[in-house]
Amino acid sequence: MLRAARVALVITAGGLTVAGCTTSGQPVLGAVGGIGQPTVAFESIDGPPEQLFHKLVAQLGQEASARQVAMVSRESPAKYRIRGYIAAQVEGKKTTITWVWDVFDGGSERAVRLAGEVPGAPSERAWAAADDEVVARMARDGMTRLAAFLASPGSAPPESPSRDAPSPNVASASETERPLAFLQPSRP
Repeated sequence: MLRAARVALVITAGGLTVAGCTTSGQPVLGAVGGIGQPTVAFESIDGPPEQLFHKLVAQLGQEASARQVAMVSRESPAKYRIRGYIAAQVEGKKTTITWVWDVFDGGSERAVRLAGEVPGAPSERAWAAADDEVVARMARDGMTRLAAFLASPGSAPPESPSRDAPSPNVASASETERPLAFLQPSRP
């Protein structure tokens, strides 16, 4: 009986070790996770150009690791799924990068909306204002708020609207309801 328990323990430990690695040898954040630690997967991040998207994804991985957020690929099972939206708003020579993360639970219900604004670097072009520092701050602020939510899922951060609040068709940057970049779909 004791021998069977030892064999089961060795098999389980080996399986967990293998599950924590990819073919590249890099650990998959959250593949093993802590007991009861919820996993998170980004379904999409809409808005930014491809180059900025890739920078943000890399930075999000670093920030998730630093905050011990168990982030998995979107193909993997996850307790929470995130749809992100990013927009650049230009007023004169001032650019503000605004981000919104809708966090959905396993039942596809929005659990919380996390949002923030980051002043862009000086630039006359919207996305050029999203330099490395701006991207790092978006990822840091977002992961900090996400980690706080995951630590206490019943309480949303104060800057997040309630999940019962009506969702407008455009994201807004502040209480003044300034519309962000929004383009109506063209009809064929």
